[in-house]
Amino acid sequence: MPSDEHRRLARPAAGTHPGTPPPDTPPDSRRRERTRRRAPAAGPPIRVQDTAELIATVPALIGYHPRESLVLIATDGPAGGRIGLTLRADLPPPQHVELVAADAVDSLLMDEPAGAVVIVLGERSGDADPLPHAELVEEVVEALAGHGVEPYVVAWAESTESGAPWACYGRCRCVGVLPDPAGTVVAASVVAGGQVIRADRTELERMVAPADPARVRRRARLLVARQDAALDRPESAAGPVDGLAVVDAAVAAAADGALVLDDRTVLDLAWALSDIRVRDAALLRNLGPAAAAAEQLWAALARELPDPEAAEAAALLAVAALLRGDGALANVSLDRAQRAWPGHRLTRLLRWAAEAGVRPDQLRGWLSGDAAPTGRSEGVGAGERGA
Repeated sequence: MPSDEHRRLARPAAGTHPGTPPPDTPPDSRRRERTRRRAPAAGPPIRVQDTAELIATVPALIGYHPRESLVLIATDGPAGGRIGLTLRADLPPPQHVELVAADAVDSLLMDEPAGAVVIVLGERSGDADPLPHAELVEEVVEALAGHGVEPYVVAWAESTESGAPWACYGRCRCVGVLPDPAGTVVAASVVAGGQVIRADRTELERMVAPADPARVRRRARLLVARQDAALDRPESAAGPVDGLAVVDAAVAAAADGALVLDDRTVLDLAWALSDIRVRDAALLRNLGPAAAAAEQLWAALARELPDPEAAEAAALLAVAALLRGDGALANVSLDRAQRAWPGHRLTRLLRWAAEAGVRPDQLRGWLSGDAAPTGRSEGVGAGERGA
């Protein structure tokens, strides 16, 4: 029999469905989606001229143009002018305003901000009407004040598109229209750093959505056939060294622009990553000089692998995104992994890291062995790394 460490085609527990959250997922976590991305740290300081430009930088900070959202931005520095953690949450229904406000502020406070920016993005019924979601804004401002954090800007905008109307909730009642978000200095810095600002979250989701259904189903059948063959001839099963060589060859091909994911290559990679030892070693490929190529490979495999095997690739992609501070892509990848394999342990650990606002340098330390993760999650700890 193959080694217990080589989990060949382990399936979700009976009675679960790949499209639903695992039974132990709290209901509130299904209602809210958070994204976090840190502003670029390298180079000279980036200055934002006014409230309109600040709102227009939101897509660059979170990786896409959000809709119907509450956005909080942590600020620090002597005058509160340095952008820190950026957080986005769906606008809540009235019965959940207090809960979402408290949760969003608690998450922002993990960055120990000196100040904050509060932005509501959403439609307004008419120019003469009061600004929308005033109750949510009041809850957020009060929660921040309770922790000694002053909101420097509290504003509404219809969207983050060029020309969208905006206004302040404060007594000043400032109003205006947004500049082109692509023309802001923050967007220019992000794009120069190789990151892409997407039109919406759906565009991000397409990066990990399953590819051609017929092709994916065919590969699922081929994987089952390979499993049966391995059970008949256990001595032929590849070990972790061979599996890691398969992964490294694919990363090298991606780096050279020569990656071809035909059936055989995809099956070899699925088989390799089903070995926990290979999967954990593959995590370290997100740290080296080929990190960008590895991220490209994980994204492609998340699309090309059948479920539940796609969970491993999607989780690896989430790690790559978290290391870059790209919370939007990390959350989309974790959603894909959870759908592919409800209850996947690595996904649960990474979800905790994303929800807890773990910084890229902290995650880098955990992966390199310089520090150990600590926290409230049941999945945290060396004994919970598998699956």
